[in-house]
Amino acid sequence: MKQFPIALLVLCYLLCITTHSALGAELNLTETEDTIRITLRGKPVLEYVKKSRTVPEGLPQDYRRSGYIHPVYTPTGQELTGDYPADHAHQHAVFFAWVKGTFDGKNVDFWNQAKKLGRIEFREVVNLSREEQRVSFRVKHAFMVKEGEQWVDAIYEVWTVTVHQTPADHFLFDIVSVQECASDKPLIVDEYHYGGMAIRGNREWLKENNDRSINPGDLRFLTSQGKDRWEGNHTRANWVALSGTIDGQTVSAAIFGSPKNFRAPQHVRIHPNKPYFCFAPMVERPFKIVPDEKYVSRYRYLITSQAADVNTIEKHWDEYAAPRK
Repeated sequence: MKQFPIALLVLCYLLCITTHSALGAELNLTETEDTIRITLRGKPVLEYVKKSRTVPEGLPQDYRRSGYIHPVYTPTGQELTGDYPADHAHQHAVFFAWVKGTFDGKNVDFWNQAKKLGRIEFREVVNLSREEQRVSFRVKHAFMVKEGEQWVDAIYEVWTVTVHQTPADHFLFDIVSVQECASDKPLIVDEYHYGGMAIRGNREWLKENNDRSINPGDLRFLTSQGKDRWEGNHTRANWVALSGTIDGQTVSAAIFGSPKNFRAPQHVRIHPNKPYFCFAPMVERPFKIVPDEKYVSRYRYLITSQAADVNTIEKHWDEYAAPRK
């Protein structure tokens, strides 16, 4: 049998593309069998999960999932996001899932995995690309439902994730989600108080139920309308910022919902104690994803290693909402 050099075998499972700005800052995308990983100036920015990671001991295997981003890192190296949290193991860092819905006359739920009414998985890498100031990857997901004992595809989703070349003080990436019916059957997304594009924060930010105290380093939320995590829940917002400390380092994230999105500015679900929120267009009323029509959602993530600053966030919002031509 012909023997191949170890280096060649490694290349069969790893693809790396790199781009340089005029300043020489290296933006690097590496694909392996399990992940797509992006670094900037040698620092990790994010990882996309192609292959389900090990479920923590004591949890059912129903919580396995692929097709999400974790970790999201800060410029100083903290893991901003959390995965398989002990309180809500179905929340997976940066993820997209509908909660209460109907497909082919049956109740479905792609968010609460323990109910076994729906699941989401990575299917394939569509393409990887680079430009002078950014790198991108496009990946396909399947939203599946039960038919008897079999899982069948209900919705196909394609994510385009773009990481931008940025100065050292922040990371910036976009997610565009395009969802389409996998058959001639629509998905009805029922009116509900949460669901959609979500982010789950680091485990350090979890508070006890009914704890409304604000201590130094605690996670704080702020919406584009100046509302906090309690006042801002179920209001409409162009963006939501979260800020606190992780391992003693102040960090923040601001997530922008595009003005082109369905029902923009979308309602947001901000949890009173858990470190997560989501853009939730079904808060207003139900809607359908129907055959031969695309449901498109667009979001931008601004990550820093400092407290959330409204002036900086608004500057980025203006650039995102009305980009220069």
